[in-house]
Amino acid sequence: MPDHPVGSLATVVLTTSYDTEVIVVTGCTSFGATDQLRQLLVEHGARWVVDAVAVRPGHPQLLAQLPDHRWIVGLPGNPYAALTAAHTLLAPLLAGLTGRPLPALPRIPLTGDTTAAPGRTRLIPVTWDGATARPVGGHRPAFLHGAALAAVPLDWQPHTPVPLILLTG
Repeated sequence: MPDHPVGSLATVVLTTSYDTEVIVVTGCTSFGATDQLRQLLVEHGARWVVDAVAVRPGHPQLLAQLPDHRWIVGLPGNPYAALTAAHTLLAPLLAGLTGRPLPALPRIPLTGDTTAAPGRTRLIPVTWDGATARPVGGHRPAFLHGAALAAVPLDWQPHTPVPLILLTG
């Protein structure tokens, strides 16, 4: 049964205990007719902090705050995109709410066969040997293999350093 703003999504978002500070929703964050989280948040007066990000995969992620001050983090339904969004939105939010600084991202030269995405930062799974990072290959949206995500900026040139989001350790 498809969800709608008065169905199970609304029940979870609107009736979760008020001592809950952060609600994470996976899926229904895009802009299509079946993606209802944005409509639900608008109808209930949410304050938008992040409406989308210029990254691929994972651009339809969102961060909003309900009038009762609970935070809503919307992660895309695609597993790889949700993983990237968890590191780009959820982790910084949790660090901020707990007063912890974000760790500095290491910058490592990226080698191998990859291209920048026009107008966006591209996150790709990589492995590294301590000196350089290399794409693991198979980096289609649902691919979840790699020890880190390399943030490849739109002006990236081969062998130049890129920030790494570490997924292990």
